[in-house]
Amino acid sequence: MTDSKYEYFELSNGVRACLVPVEGLSSVTVQVFVKIGSKYEESKVWGISHFLEHMAFKGTKNRKTATEISKEFDQIGSIHNASTNHEYTEYYVKTVPGHIEWGIEILSDMLLNPTFPEKELKKELGVVVEEINMYEDTPMRGIGGEFYKLMYKSGKVGCWNILGSKESVLSIKKSDLVSFRDNYLDSKEMVVVVAGNLGKDKEKIRGWIEKYFSGFLGSKKELPKVRMELSEKKEWRKKKGLDQAHFILGLPTIKRDDQRRHAMKLLDIILSGNTSSRLYQRIREKMGAAYYVYSVSDRLEEAGFSGVQAGVSKDKLEKVIEETKKEYLLIGERVREDELLMAKDYLKGRLALLMDRSDFWADFVGEKLILNKKLAKVSEEIESYEKVSLDEVKKIAKEFFWEEKFRLAIID
Repeated sequence: MTDSKYEYFELSNGVRACLVPVEGLSSVTVQVFVKIGSKYEESKVWGISHFLEHMAFKGTKNRKTATEISKEFDQIGSIHNASTNHEYTEYYVKTVPGHIEWGIEILSDMLLNPTFPEKELKKELGVVVEEINMYEDTPMRGIGGEFYKLMYKSGKVGCWNILGSKESVLSIKKSDLVSFRDNYLDSKEMVVVVAGNLGKDKEKIRGWIEKYFSGFLGSKKELPKVRMELSEKKEWRKKKGLDQAHFILGLPTIKRDDQRRHAMKLLDIILSGNTSSRLYQRIREKMGAAYYVYSVSDRLEEAGFSGVQAGVSKDKLEKVIEETKKEYLLIGERVREDELLMAKDYLKGRLALLMDRSDFWADFVGEKLILNKKLAKVSEEIESYEKVSLDEVKKIAKEFFWEEKFRLAIID
């Protein structure tokens, strides 16, 4: 498995940038990461990071309307989007080599020159409310935010449901949006990655990044301090009169930079990370109780959890939860060497397939830079997983998987 040869550099204003040439691809992905996410939001404006992401597409100093921006993306057949999570927001465009400068320029314009037109803002509030409605009406997608709220306490800072609530979103004003952006959009916490078929244009690309991102001067404030405290509440349930019950069962485990993260990731795969995992085989194949079963584990800077989500027959819900708990509680004794080897091979195989995509490289490199402030190589990741022993996996399971630690969210 061959690593790409990165070309990392920093602009005078602190923006970090990386070129990731990947031979044999037809595409290029330009991706910008900013350290603005729901984890840093004050309670009165929950959902504002996600709303800021939406408004980046609604007008800039150089592109007056949302329609103008959309047409520009579509007329060359580009793939474009943005997403917000708890710790950062990313914006990207996937295109062909001939449009690299355009991709860098349009993302810089959206991020650095938004105008937040009042008319568009009012309309987009309605759009975000409908997005919230969509998640509420689609339990398979909406239960994740509810599990975060079950797991962690609410405080003055920290929105655990990235979308926010209808009430909090509808209370956001233009002045809130401008203030949040001006305070926390920081050039020193911004990463630009260009990955894929860069050909012989690498020096030009460096120049384009310098041209379009060096004028940004940073933020006024440091990000708010975040405290992630476990909630005392162990269960949450919402009755919606569904034909199927959706649940997440999880436990608090390790944070992102814990040295045991590779062992925990492999354990997640063994439990529910693919179709040969223990819980997929037990719940779907043996019990015939579910269509989907998958891992929903996550690790943030301050805390993390391991968990599984499934949509199951309502008459088998209690039995499925019982069997799921049993797998977690006994895995420290039952996990086998062949399961560990299969999990490692699964990871290597998936990475090998992903390496054929420019968006994988942009995301892989950019996420490590924005969160860990360092470059990461795929080969080093693989090596770390290869070194994990069966004893390490057993030890971490026995340390964290205890009956009293379970949290359970259900929508049925």
